[in-house]
Amino acid sequence: MAASEDESKPDSPYGFEHQAEQEDIGFLQEFFLFLRDNKKWWLVPLIGSLLLLGLLSILATSGAAPFIYTVF
Repeated sequence: MAASEDESKPDSPYGFEHQAEQEDIGFLQEFFLFLRDNKKWWLVPLIGSLLLLGLLSILATSGAAPFIYTVF
Protein backbone atom coordinates (compact mmCIF):
# COMPACT_ATOMS: atom_id res chain seq x y z
CA MET A 1 0.00 0.00 0.00
CA ALA A 2 1.09 3.51 -0.69
CA ALA A 3 1.25 6.17 2.01
CA SER A 4 -1.70 8.04 0.51
CA GLU A 5 -3.91 4.95 0.81
CA ASP A 6 -2.94 4.56 4.48
CA GLU A 7 -3.92 8.14 5.25
CA SER A 8 -7.47 7.62 3.97
CA LYS A 9 -8.22 4.76 6.38
CA PRO A 10 -9.54 5.85 9.78
CA ASP A 11 -7.77 2.97 11.62
CA SER A 12 -4.37 3.78 10.16
CA PRO A 13 -1.65 5.54 12.18
CA TYR A 14 -2.47 8.64 10.13
CA GLY A 15 -6.14 8.63 11.18
CA PHE A 16 -5.56 11.04 14.05
CA GLU A 17 -3.76 13.49 11.77
CA HIS A 18 -6.61 13.25 9.27
CA GLN A 19 -9.17 14.03 12.00
CA ALA A 20 -7.08 16.95 13.27
CA GLU A 21 -6.95 18.52 9.81
CA GLN A 22 -10.73 18.50 9.40
CA GLU A 23 -12.69 21.70 9.89
CA ASP A 24 -14.13 22.25 13.36
CA ILE A 25 -17.88 21.91 13.68
CA GLY A 26 -19.95 23.89 16.13
CA PHE A 27 -21.25 22.72 19.47
CA LEU A 28 -24.89 22.52 18.36
CA GLN A 29 -24.04 20.57 15.22
CA GLU A 30 -21.88 18.15 17.20
CA PHE A 31 -24.66 17.73 19.78
CA PHE A 32 -27.20 17.04 17.02
CA LEU A 33 -24.87 14.46 15.46
CA PHE A 34 -24.48 12.83 18.90
CA LEU A 35 -28.26 12.63 19.29
CA ARG A 36 -28.70 11.20 15.81
CA ASP A 37 -25.91 8.63 16.01
CA ASN A 38 -26.73 7.40 19.52
CA LYS A 39 -30.52 7.66 19.12
CA LYS A 40 -30.87 9.80 22.24
CA TRP A 41 -33.85 11.83 21.01
CA TRP A 42 -35.38 11.75 24.50
CA LEU A 43 -32.76 14.34 25.50
CA VAL A 44 -34.27 17.03 23.26
CA PRO A 45 -37.34 17.81 25.42
CA LEU A 46 -35.24 17.53 28.57
CA ILE A 47 -32.65 20.04 27.36
CA GLY A 48 -35.41 22.30 25.98
CA SER A 49 -37.23 22.30 29.31
CA LEU A 50 -34.05 23.13 31.20
CA LEU A 51 -33.28 25.98 28.81
CA LEU A 52 -36.81 27.41 29.21
CA LEU A 53 -36.57 27.15 32.99
CA GLY A 54 -33.23 28.95 32.92
CA LEU A 55 -34.63 31.67 30.67
CA LEU A 56 -37.61 32.09 32.98
CA SER A 57 -35.37 32.41 36.03
CA ILE A 58 -33.23 35.02 34.28
CA LEU A 59 -36.28 37.03 33.24
CA ALA A 60 -37.79 36.72 36.74
CA THR A 61 -34.87 38.66 38.21
CA SER A 62 -35.05 41.42 35.60
CA GLY A 63 -37.45 44.25 34.94
CA ALA A 64 -39.70 41.89 32.98
CA ALA A 65 -40.80 40.05 36.14
CA PRO A 66 -44.18 41.84 36.54
CA PHE A 67 -45.09 40.93 32.98
CA ILE A 68 -44.16 37.28 33.44
CA TYR A 69 -46.16 36.89 36.62
CA THR A 70 -49.33 38.13 34.90
CA VAL A 71 -49.03 35.30 32.36
CA PHE A 72 -49.34 32.69 35.11
